Amino acid sequence: MKKVIRLFGIAAVIIAFMGIVPANQVLADEVIKIGWIADMGGIGASFYKSQKEGIEMFIEETNASGGFMGKKLELVIRDSDLKADVGANLARELILNEKCEYLIGPTSSAVALAATKVAKEFKKIIFFHTSNTEKLTTTDFHPYMFQVVPNTGIEGRGIAYFLAQKPYKNYGYIGLDYAYGHDQHDAFKESLLKSNPNAKITVEVWPKTGESNYGSYIPTLMAQNPEVIYSSLWGGALSTFIKQATPYGLFKKTTLSSLYDLDMLRSMGQEMPENLMGYTRCPFYAVDTPQMKAFVDKFSKKFNDWPADWAIMAYDGLLALKKAVETAGSTDSEKVSKALDGLKWTSLRGERYLRAEDHMANVGIYVGVSAKDPKFKDFLVLKDVVEVPAEKVWMSVDEIKALRAKNPQ
Repeated sequence: MKKVIRLFGIAAVIIAFMGIVPANQVLADEVIKIGWIADMGGIGASFYKSQKEGIEMFIEETNASGGFMGKKLELVIRDSDLKADVGANLARELILNEKCEYLIGPTSSAVALAATKVAKEFKKIIFFHTSNTEKLTTTDFHPYMFQVVPNTGIEGRGIAYFLAQKPYKNYGYIGLDYAYGHDQHDAFKESLLKSNPNAKITVEVWPKTGESNYGSYIPTLMAQNPEVIYSSLWGGALSTFIKQATPYGLFKKTTLSSLYDLDMLRSMGQEMPENLMGYTRCPFYAVDTPQMKAFVDKFSKKFNDWPADWAIMAYDGLLALKKAVETAGSTDSEKVSKALDGLKWTSLRGERYLRAEDHMANVGIYVGVSAKDPKFKDFLVLKDVVEVPAEKVWMSVDEIKALRAKNPQ
């Protein structure tokens, strides 16, 4: 037995000197690691579960059908705790220590802006399916990133485009005081006033990130009698605001236009007021494509649950990544990045493409009114849903070029 072991050891040395890769390295080369910088806690907690389900379902299905170019996918998750500096450090650790070839972006836009710089530094693909500050695709753009969630500009201008066609004139605003809130507010305000010169935003309030008591802001908003309050609050912050504002009778006098994603609607349950005009990013119940129907069926059977926007967009991002790998004929980030320019792929939302100049997917928003639906007894959804296409409201290529010229990296 000892002789056999000794011979095996000698053979291993000979193989090494011959330049033949050891077995453990062969196994490593057969795996592609994807690093996910997640935001598991705080206001990002409700997003995390559905994101994880969508990502893991894609990886399981893809591995069962041969992976990427014959290589299995492996997910490595880290929690940035909604902190930009932590997110940047984790991105670096995932690339250097975990040897991740691709990164999945976080929930927080502030974390995303930090993480994308690290991806650029190491020339690694990173995609964003939830964090969506427009800076990611404009001043902070680099060829290794792409985005499959409507950015803050598309959202702000999209809902403004929709509301400008209504007879409303008096608007209020509430949003968290950080990149996402300011970016979306700026896009909304500019577009609204341009489309409807008679409109005015008569009151703006800016709670700090992490603030949970909005009692002092609600009377300030109500004092100006706005017909519409536009909000860039999201997740737990938005549901908290609605619950605190309801006893004041706010929604009997005004509509609140905000991001009504599925997780938020479920968290509100029957406490969600009816007839609030809002929008969402990817409502499974309103997107009528064969791909979405098949996905919802698989997801529901696997998790005994409905897929939230975040699960759908995470899955869509991975579908785009898979298509880019196939187009490049390689799993190498450098080669895949070139395939992202103008990439066309079949998403759950139908046929989509990434604009070559900014790798922004042509994904718009879905606007509707909160309402009860007998299909969903525990929560409200949006009814009379209308899609505002990205092409109607996204920043033009010339505008992007001018913005980058003013803010060179």
